[in-house]
Amino acid sequence: MIDTQALRQKVLELAIRGKLTKQLPEDGTAEELYAKIQEEKQTLIKEGKIKKEKDRSKNSIFNDQPFEIPENWKFVRFGNLMINRDSERIPISVADRRKRAKVYDYYGASGIIDQIDSFLFDKDLLLIAEDGANLIARSTPVAFIARGKYWVNNHAHVLDVCHGVNLKYICYYINSISLAIYVTGMAQPKMNQENMNAIWISLPPFAEQKRIVEKIESIFSVLDKIDLLQSKYVNNLSALKTKIIEAGIQGKLTEQLPEDGTAEELFEKIHQEKQALIKEGKIKKEKPLPPITEDEIPFAVPENWKWVRLGSIGDWGAGATPSRANPMYYGGNIPWVKTGDLNDDYINTVPESITQLALDSTSVRINPVGSILIAMYGATIGKLGILNIPATTNQACCACIPIGIFNRYLFYLLMSHKRRFTEKAVGGAQPNISKEKIVTTLIPLPPLAEQKRIVAKLDAVLAILAPRH
Repeated sequence: MIDTQALRQKVLELAIRGKLTKQLPEDGTAEELYAKIQEEKQTLIKEGKIKKEKDRSKNSIFNDQPFEIPENWKFVRFGNLMINRDSERIPISVADRRKRAKVYDYYGASGIIDQIDSFLFDKDLLLIAEDGANLIARSTPVAFIARGKYWVNNHAHVLDVCHGVNLKYICYYINSISLAIYVTGMAQPKMNQENMNAIWISLPPFAEQKRIVEKIESIFSVLDKIDLLQSKYVNNLSALKTKIIEAGIQGKLTEQLPEDGTAEELFEKIHQEKQALIKEGKIKKEKPLPPITEDEIPFAVPENWKWVRLGSIGDWGAGATPSRANPMYYGGNIPWVKTGDLNDDYINTVPESITQLALDSTSVRINPVGSILIAMYGATIGKLGILNIPATTNQACCACIPIGIFNRYLFYLLMSHKRRFTEKAVGGAQPNISKEKIVTTLIPLPPLAEQKRIVAKLDAVLAILAPRH
């Protein structure tokens, strides 16, 4: 997969250094442009339209110019270049906004957050987040252009430009650089006006600013198309994998061989083995599973297969979370698996472990190598893991110790049921599927030899479809 986000960032970095465009003599110089900008700003000050500015030529905090630029460019301070309109912002509480008609966009630090019945601005202006974790995390752009008629609260700086400054160029510039040194506070990051005004801007002549913006947008357009294609590819690939797995567990990828015997014979052996384990005290006696009715069966399977419930082909059990208040329960030598550790693959190691004391306090079991784990809670419902290590789990995981069934066939069976498990989940903010719903789920059981052929076929085909890096 192509990392288009990294490519976008690289394009911006090259652009603001003058490496995407030619420097043409007929463009003039940024020094000449800057002089005109200062003349315009002085006129606006005399007319009372903007306030007189501080001298930022000797800002000792951020003195070093960040990188080399072409000879006809110029590094300037953000505050000396832009026109600040923060004084025109007015915040409106959520309660007050609820009472107002939804007509004009209402902007905050992260973009449009609401709509109200009036507007403050009627011009394309640059908005830059004043506060919020995104100033550091940069998961979304911190600079964006507001258009039309709109309102801005006090969490976004509002900036205008003089003639000769391309608003899009400044927007791309801010989104291309780290703002960490200009941000104060860790719990509540904030970039105040003074620090924002100290940002170094590499200023090209106006004609080159325009060419830079055109070049960026031309490249970004191609990257957008790549994103779309990759999204379709990933979605189609995921759908294709699901279809292949479904075909495998329906008996459509393998031959049914007489020498395999029947699933009925296998099921009888599984029942006998479970009864023996119950007598030996190795597993607990289970509640009887409901009988299977014709209208439950979702599709036809080969004649020598059998429909069974999940609870009949293994020993199922959920885990627990020992009290976090007792430090003696944690840091032992027993791996402790949580839903976040499930990756639809083998589990070879996990970050947390518990002690024997914790195991005794909760009475949960250690699941042996080869056990299948399935997540029962929240967004991870249906996530799977195959243990390559003996381990216990928290209460959000259900573990199956397979009996008479090939564990990787069971893995693919459960993989094909993800959507069904999600549909069976109940609860609002934290949906969950119970162990009872899992063990009563209907599955097709082939003879053991065919289970292994199905797994071999699926492993081979899915390996071909695995993404190349």
